[in-house]
Amino acid sequence: MDAGAGELNAVTGLVGRERVRAFDLAAGLAVFFMILVHILWHWGSPETWTTPIGEAISYAAGPTAAPVFVFLMGASLGAARQARASTLVTRGLWLLFLGYVLNVLRGVIPGSLGTALGVVTPEQIAPYTPWWLATTVDLHHVVGLSLVTIALLRTRSQPNAWWLVLGGVLVLAAPWLRTIVFGTPLLDAPLTPILGSAPNVYYALVPWLVYPLAGAVFGRAIARTTDRTRLFRRGAAVGIGLLLVGGALIRLTHPGFDVYTYWRQPPAFPVAIMGVILVWLALCDAITRFDAIDRRLTVVYGWSDRVIAMYFTHWVLVGWGAGLVGFRALGLWQVVAAMAAAAVLTSYLSRLAVKLETSPWLRRAPGDGTEVAVEVDVAAA
Repeated sequence: MDAGAGELNAVTGLVGRERVRAFDLAAGLAVFFMILVHILWHWGSPETWTTPIGEAISYAAGPTAAPVFVFLMGASLGAARQARASTLVTRGLWLLFLGYVLNVLRGVIPGSLGTALGVVTPEQIAPYTPWWLATTVDLHHVVGLSLVTIALLRTRSQPNAWWLVLGGVLVLAAPWLRTIVFGTPLLDAPLTPILGSAPNVYYALVPWLVYPLAGAVFGRAIARTTDRTRLFRRGAAVGIGLLLVGGALIRLTHPGFDVYTYWRQPPAFPVAIMGVILVWLALCDAITRFDAIDRRLTVVYGWSDRVIAMYFTHWVLVGWGAGLVGFRALGLWQVVAAMAAAAVLTSYLSRLAVKLETSPWLRRAPGDGTEVAVEVDVAAA
């Protein structure tokens, strides 16, 4: 089931020698779910969100999309034998930069043109002002910052149980950390993508770093085991336990189930979502072991190969498409048709954006000592 040696990972940019089919499937489905939910939320009318189809898409794009996205990014690094910290830091900063480029292409330009031409009014798209859109912190940003953080952590130690402890501390401390404000843009602006105190920060490093940290520990285990199926099953057993604990915490704390609460990740959420991730990966592993099904998943595996390009492209389509179909204006069946069209267009157009995945100064020949033991092609909603 595993193949594909010598390819660059779509997120880390490292040279892979081996692929984990379950990871590829989970990564491809993660970006697919993101396409569906972003079309739903930006093109579909608010009434479509609460339909059975809308709610099913929203829940599918919750734990199995962005969290899986960043978990698998961590897994690719955890499996890496050798990786120069400077290379990975540069890679992370490049992805962070691309996040702000995407803000301009998907938001600032189409939003400004749309209001100037009268396609939409500022009131219709409020609170999305040009400045809000330009400074938004989304999945691209947290992936880049996570890559930088884990690269620095790996200079001190390999992924281990202490990484899980660190992730837990971040989750518990996140509500307090978000209250830290120095009162000067010189300090507050750089900390915004890290602490997530601003309203246009969707995925902040704190506490979303918990997922790549846990992924790094899991990826290291995958790289060292001789029986991956058994490890996936053990992970699923742990995942069921985490789901039970997370469910109990949700009943005790009564967090909201709106998207804002999802972005802020109260402590009960990471526990339950981590359980979903481990169970989901085990299910993906089981599916890939049925040859009749596996052969029909070529398109999904292809998405995982260019997941950064897919993510980038679909957001540009979402932003500019709102000028054609209207901002949150489509009915249910119209938005379902739009989802299908957007998925097909993203799949094809992303091939043109693949070169964005690696910065010009990181396009190097294989063999520079930067290899991963397990290829994990992923990487935000």
